[in-house]
Amino acid sequence: NMVPPPREDQNAKTPDLIDVLNSPLARYISFAANECGYGEPEIKDLLVNTVHPLFLKAKAAASKHDNPTWWQAMASEHADEFWEAAKTEIRTLEEMDAWEVIDRTDDMNVIGGTWAFKIKRFPDGLIKKFKARFCARGDQQLQGVDFFETYAPVVQWSTVRMMLILEILLKLKSK
Repeated sequence: NMVPPPREDQNAKTPDLIDVLNSPLARYISFAANECGYGEPEIKDLLVNTVHPLFLKAKAAASKHDNPTWWQAMASEHADEFWEAAKTEIRTLEEMDAWEVIDRTDDMNVIGGTWAFKIKRFPDGLIKKFKARFCARGDQQLQGVDFFETYAPVVQWSTVRMMLILEILLKLKSK
């Protein structure tokens, strides 16, 4: 008997520009920019146009209810949207020939799959779209049988953006 997750706190305060300008991150960026010779107008412009959207993004991404399990998604008020996203994912995987249906034999290590759902939001928190990904259970694979090496680079774009800002402010060069 699945109960949908509670709604996000409607009273939660989204940081406004004053909050952002007074935040520890803004003070650090201001200090670093000052040390690099930037003046007050350039620093404020940097904070308003670059850092403030990051704070809004962090607020929009903060909800743990935006990543439901299969059962939570299908029992939620957005069940129809998640179902359509799942159908789109299966259709996409089939069009890409991501798998081939074959007869199972006793010597096969058949691994399971799981669904990963995500509500994508605009920076102000409004829902942009519903995403569904079907993932093979890699933890059920046997090294040397099902795979021989692994490589999975993962990064959040807000992290990349922040690193590029600091690179510019501190006059660093990336490789």
